[in-house]
Amino acid sequence: SSSTTVSAETTTISSNLHARGAQMLARSRPTLVGQCQFSGANKCRALPWTPSRRVAQFRHGVCKAVWDDSMTLFDLKMQLEAALKLEDYSLAAKLRDAIQQKQVDSKLQVEDANMRFYKAFMSGNVQEMEAVWGHGDHIQCIHPASNCIAGREAVMESWKAIMRNIRPRTFKVELEDVRIYATDNNGFLTCTEVINADDSQGRIAATNIFEKQNGRWVIVHHQGGPAPQILRRSPGGGL
Repeated sequence: SSSTTVSAETTTISSNLHARGAQMLARSRPTLVGQCQFSGANKCRALPWTPSRRVAQFRHGVCKAVWDDSMTLFDLKMQLEAALKLEDYSLAAKLRDAIQQKQVDSKLQVEDANMRFYKAFMSGNVQEMEAVWGHGDHIQCIHPASNCIAGREAVMESWKAIMRNIRPRTFKVELEDVRIYATDNNGFLTCTEVINADDSQGRIAATNIFEKQNGRWVIVHHQGGPAPQILRRSPGGGL
């Protein structure tokens, strides 16, 4: 009968939607967990839900998806894409807010790591400088007018040579035009270093690349080169 046909079609649509939701969950990492609304043979393989996590409801009764602070930006963006495809704009708005907040948090952490790098630089303390650098064969540094120095050991040796000539409290570095980009585990920062060391001054255009290692942001690449000098007009109008 027609009612039997409609019922079968509804069951098929429901099953298809459920499969679609399960596929979207499968594309994410295990940190995305949920409780399926379906039961029996139709129940998806979701991990147990915990009360500490925020719950978001997909439309059409597909699945409950949840996210927490362990999820990456990639995971959140995948769920945002899925929510938009399902036209769940309420969920999409919440995911968009979570993405923006996570990006802000990463930027602040990269900015903090950058300040620790320059604090170590100004201190003249080699141990402090060693503490802010990461580990790995990809560690690199390009000082002004120098070739690329690769490997943590060689990079640290270069800083030891530089910091022998630094006198704390008289060597100052101020930053201008700071720009930051960051994801979950990587970020880079560009800036202009305004250096004041006793009777010498200078401006260095710098790029610093950071990486999260063992839960801590560290610098893995520093490059500096001469920046254009700013010509300031005197009160009389001359240069």
